Amino acid sequence: MVKRSQNDARKPNAMKALNKMNKMKTKKMRKIDFTTSVITSSGASPRLENAVLIIGLPGIGLVSKMAVDHLTRYTHARRFARLYSPHFPNQVLALKSGKLRAFTMRFYEKRLKKRDVVFLRGDLQPLTVEGQYEVTAKILSFARSLGVTRVIAMAGYAVQRNPVNSSEKPNVYCAATSESLHGEFKRVGAKPTTGVVPIVGMAGLVPAIARVYGIEGACLLVETPGTMIDPHGAKELVEFLGKWLGEKFDTHDLEKRAKRAEKMFRKMEEQAQSAQAQPAKTGAPAAPELIKREALTYIR
Repeated sequence: MVKRSQNDARKPNAMKALNKMNKMKTKKMRKIDFTTSVITSSGASPRLENAVLIIGLPGIGLVSKMAVDHLTRYTHARRFARLYSPHFPNQVLALKSGKLRAFTMRFYEKRLKKRDVVFLRGDLQPLTVEGQYEVTAKILSFARSLGVTRVIAMAGYAVQRNPVNSSEKPNVYCAATSESLHGEFKRVGAKPTTGVVPIVGMAGLVPAIARVYGIEGACLLVETPGTMIDPHGAKELVEFLGKWLGEKFDTHDLEKRAKRAEKMFRKMEEQAQSAQAQPAKTGAPAAPELIKREALTYIR
């Protein structure tokens, strides 16, 4: 009779454990279906109570994106999830560091003095109307599962304002799905919109549809001259949210960016005046190109 060694006895058990692990991995992978938007975890799920979701996506003046990017850095918020979508462009970014990066939206969480906050940062908005609705539904469904009860989106409101003159304090307007939430923002300085104002994109879509998910929604609109970047508008949004949340947020970084933007616009004005005086002279980049370059140095 041949005696089995302890190693031989362990082999069937080891194989069973390995097969079970492979089955679990395969089962987990099958849940990811990129025919629709997918949210993946990048950390422990937060335990939130009566949380507010604050959204910052690219739009007019990049005011919303800059504001939320600043808040996540300043509060040291923790990233815990990413949203991938087939409604984003079919391209990725090869970064200088050597990393390969897909376009995503990212969820962050932070416990502030008075309440839990979830920040949503994004590289872009979906390219189609259908895509914006699908991604909006995915965001709101996920937010509800986290315990979010309010969602705040922000956007720029294009007005005739001199981008060089920082002494002009931009107004913040508010539209909300409930009178109580609208009243809260009015008490900290928000103005009602004058007449009907169309809000294109997810800045209006997410808070408007939030009520379907049992969540209150509001959209904050800050006046902006409509330039490619407007740090003044972003700074105003950060300070306004601080008043509403009962927090004091440092906006020093945004102030430095605003000064750089003013310098850039002054240079554009000088170039425009020079071009008018000497229409035949070429070589200086056009104003839109200057704005584009500055914007690209920000989007990352």
